[in-house]
Amino acid sequence: MNHPDSAPDAPRSPTFRHDQQQIGTDGLWLFVFIDMVIFTLIFFVFMTERLDEYSLFKSSQSHLNEIFGLCNTLVLLTSSWLVVEAVHAARRGAPKIIATRLALALVCGLMFVASKIIEYRAKILLGFSPATNPFFSFYYFITFVHFLHVVAGMVFLNSYRQRSIRCLDSPAYTTGLENVGVFWHYVDVLWLFIFPLLYLV
Repeated sequence: MNHPDSAPDAPRSPTFRHDQQQIGTDGLWLFVFIDMVIFTLIFFVFMTERLDEYSLFKSSQSHLNEIFGLCNTLVLLTSSWLVVEAVHAARRGAPKIIATRLALALVCGLMFVASKIIEYRAKILLGFSPATNPFFSFYYFITFVHFLHVVAGMVFLNSYRQRSIRCLDSPAYTTGLENVGVFWHYVDVLWLFIFPLLYLV
């Protein structure tokens, strides 16, 4: 005999189509690949210049605050975990959890943005601008391009947070949120390369 309330937590029908499919659509992975190639070339040019002017780059690097860089790393890693939780909640059909996790991820994003603005302001007040020397030209360029990636990711996160309740029944919503998650994780991985490259190496 079947008991109607024997499995009260059964997932909604659209949610588990993912077992046989990759996470993220082909278009997004193509964008991530192209963007990654561009950043790799930038990193290569940076390292080449660093070898040519090692003393200048090393002395300039000493003016960066590793604590800011480490805090940014922890904030972004936390935000990635929250986005993973939101994607899992979407697959289970739990809109309130999606909204909460994405809201917290947005707070982490705002903390990162605020930290970078504070750091930029402090460096400029000390006289370290993009025109100071090649190291700071790379520093501002690389971190600002990454900063724009973070802002773009936050726009997408907020869009899916606002739509979580009314659009969850659409399979396209979960697929879209997975795409946003892939992009956000990519942004975090970029920072895991940028942080040691600029602040520690």
